[in-house]
Amino acid sequence: MRQFWAGAVRNPAYWIFWGLLAIYHADGRAHPEVDCVPAPFAAWSLVHTGSLDVGHYEGLKPYHSAACLRTLSDGRVVPQRSPGSAIAVLPLIAPVALIRDDPPSNGTMDVLGKSAGAIHVAAAGAIFFLICRRLAPAGAWPATVLFGLGTCLYSVAAQAIWVHGPATFWLTLALYLMVRAERATWMLPFLAGLCLGMAVLCRPTAALFPLASGAAWLLTRDRRVVPLTLGGSIPVAYLLALNWYQFGSPLVGGYGAEAGIAPPPFWLAFTGLLVAPSRGLFVYSPALLLIPMGIWGIRRPHRALLLCWTAAAAATVVLFARWHDWRGGWCYGPRFLCEALPILALLFAIAYDRVTARSFRIAAWALVALSVSLHFLGIYGGREYEAWQCRHDPANRPDDPHGRCLFELHDTQIGAHANGLLRKLKDP
Repeated sequence: MRQFWAGAVRNPAYWIFWGLLAIYHADGRAHPEVDCVPAPFAAWSLVHTGSLDVGHYEGLKPYHSAACLRTLSDGRVVPQRSPGSAIAVLPLIAPVALIRDDPPSNGTMDVLGKSAGAIHVAAAGAIFFLICRRLAPAGAWPATVLFGLGTCLYSVAAQAIWVHGPATFWLTLALYLMVRAERATWMLPFLAGLCLGMAVLCRPTAALFPLASGAAWLLTRDRRVVPLTLGGSIPVAYLLALNWYQFGSPLVGGYGAEAGIAPPPFWLAFTGLLVAPSRGLFVYSPALLLIPMGIWGIRRPHRALLLCWTAAAAATVVLFARWHDWRGGWCYGPRFLCEALPILALLFAIAYDRVTARSFRIAAWALVALSVSLHFLGIYGGREYEAWQCRHDPANRPDDPHGRCLFELHDTQIGAHANGLLRKLKDP
């Protein structure tokens, strides 16, 4: 055991985890939205009753009519979202729940939820560094900084128990295991499949990446696709059965009629997710503009796997461009694309590793620094967060139901947060 910890301390991934975790908690508070509220209570209910029923908790009574909860025909009230985020916060909730009957205040539950989200994102950052060190060693450090601090994983997923933090953790761990499984027969592929299934349990739309993984190994006639599929089928089968039992639909789950709302114009949503000044991926994380060079630089033996994951990332953008609220509700930046970040940031690492020109690497670091700065604003410019969201909420913009206002240049979210930070510095 002593040798294990001595080796761990010498590994940079160990310090990356603790460094990211400290940075994520540096602001001293949680940043939850309504979607994040039920998960800690659901974890509490799992400890005390073995179920996801949260209807008897006073702290959730104001949310019974909100979209984050669903009242079932038998009177039970359960979270709308999949149970993966509740399972993710369970290790932090269980020690408290075992010594008291009633949950603490909503504020305390939010803090516990934030810690769970931050732990998962920090662990994903450490694992991501290990992936880069194997596939693109020169790009490991800039890509890890980008992944952990220059994307919505920092400004959104690590600030509350959103579904994105745990889902991204499981996807990153799965990718690491598949990269490591070059000579493995069944154990590592089985565990990789299990991790992919857990990602789906957290975020069903993450199913695009298990499908991509299976497709990659089928294309290369790799027999390890069998244990991969077996591992993934366990959490997915549980999710489908739970959805059928609770909501009467194995695929739609708790989203119900929301899943049938007409989508916005495709090209509006698609370009919005990528380049809208107040939601676009390449606006909030400009270092990802180097992705095309990373795709060009993908080499064997993992070429099929990484290309299929890249296709899954593209499909993720298309999927959410067909969702009725492509903007992702109240949040900072394109939170819907968090699950695509392991492969997108890896492509940045590959681009950095393959292009050795000094001027290119200086420019790449500059883009990473800019990306980090933009998400720093998301955390510390929060004084303007609510006011800006209200100005751009569809409920307050009946003439703009599809989010065209997110393309405006005169009142951007980044600009509002920059003003909020300046006001905070002038008037602490």
